[in-house]
Amino acid sequence: MLRRRQTYMVALNCGDDVAPSYTLQLAVLTAAIIGIRCFPGAIRAVVSPVLAAAPLRVWPWLGLSFGQALAQIIGPDAVAAEVPIASRVLVFGAAAETKGALRVTFDGWTAKAGPADKVMRLSERQYFSAVGILAASLAMSELFLSFAGIDLLATRRPVGLSLWRPDLPIDHPDALGLPVSFLPRSFWLLGLGHLGNAYLWALATLPYARPTDADFALFDFDKVIKDNVETGVLFETGFVNKFKPHACDIWLNRHGFQQVRLVERRFDASFRLQGDEPTLALCGFDTNPARRDLPNGGFARVIESGLGGTANNFDTISFHTLPNPRSPDDLWPDQTKAELAKIEAEQERVASENCGYQKLAQDICGRRDLAGKSVAVPFVGTTAASLVVGEAVKLLHDGPAYHGIKLSLGDLARVRTIRNGNYSALDTAAIASIERNPL
Repeated sequence: MLRRRQTYMVALNCGDDVAPSYTLQLAVLTAAIIGIRCFPGAIRAVVSPVLAAAPLRVWPWLGLSFGQALAQIIGPDAVAAEVPIASRVLVFGAAAETKGALRVTFDGWTAKAGPADKVMRLSERQYFSAVGILAASLAMSELFLSFAGIDLLATRRPVGLSLWRPDLPIDHPDALGLPVSFLPRSFWLLGLGHLGNAYLWALATLPYARPTDADFALFDFDKVIKDNVETGVLFETGFVNKFKPHACDIWLNRHGFQQVRLVERRFDASFRLQGDEPTLALCGFDTNPARRDLPNGGFARVIESGLGGTANNFDTISFHTLPNPRSPDDLWPDQTKAELAKIEAEQERVASENCGYQKLAQDICGRRDLAGKSVAVPFVGTTAASLVVGEAVKLLHDGPAYHGIKLSLGDLARVRTIRNGNYSALDTAAIASIERNPL
């Protein structure tokens, strides 16, 4: 499986009109940073000399060109001027469409990906930059589901989602959302594994006017291991054996962010906010006992997500916000032995009926054998991050509020949500914010 992934050539074919678009540039960078983990050594960025020399709009203070930023992610030899032969192609902007290519597009808070001969380019109004992360994640999800043989419809259908109103079809007028005026100023990142890496990518690529506009508080007790490098979009081989907060701090510093707090211990019932610490928390824990301690921490708002952890539900995302009308024990219960046995039996059944899951189970990208090891694929984390960071930004714009969301990337037509009206000034009273930089 790994050898197949290394030869599954994917070309990110970029039109020159990617140059002036912050969101399209972010979509390409996101596809690249996901792609090198899903298909190591097989990602190529197709950019003209004009686009390669264009200024990088994400992190403008770094003084990089778009081509230099891509080269840092995929390597200088992987930036090309022509689409490689026999490659799967993702089309960004006004690039030429080739047979079998997938278009990656967006409008407002809505993202869409699908066959370029069927999916028309959307208006691509830049209301919220993280929708570019979502669009790239949907496209990479389709490629991976097709590659692994998990979903026969993958890459043959349009898929889309609205970060403003995930309960609506993306062509509904209310799904478009509003232009963003404010960004969160300070925040906790609780848990810095697969999800925490994705949250940091989504936060650090928001259009801050200067790096000092964002304060990061990083919380995790664990060290980076080799497997984390394949699933965490920020981790690299040199980070192995470093504590995760320290590794993430190195990455943030490289990208100009210096206002970073590090907490390297377990999160438990003893945690309490102190002094001027951030009151907004984005949580990426992978255990329910830690999640159940969140309401005691003193946060004004917690936005949390979790991922399916098995080969047959790895593309599932659950999402919750606190305060929540459901109790922590109801939101995050411990499972009984009978419930665990039932889940394992269902996993065995699904895996035995789909050869794609069997292949995935044998590969480190899946990291799950049928005895119960976990699966973590980077595009699932970046999709969850776009939802979580999107909710934090909606909070600052009196946008639609959700207590819960559950979705599967393989079946976006069946998104389940629990809506809670709209956010109000009362909800944001304790949340620090700052004006965004114009795109």
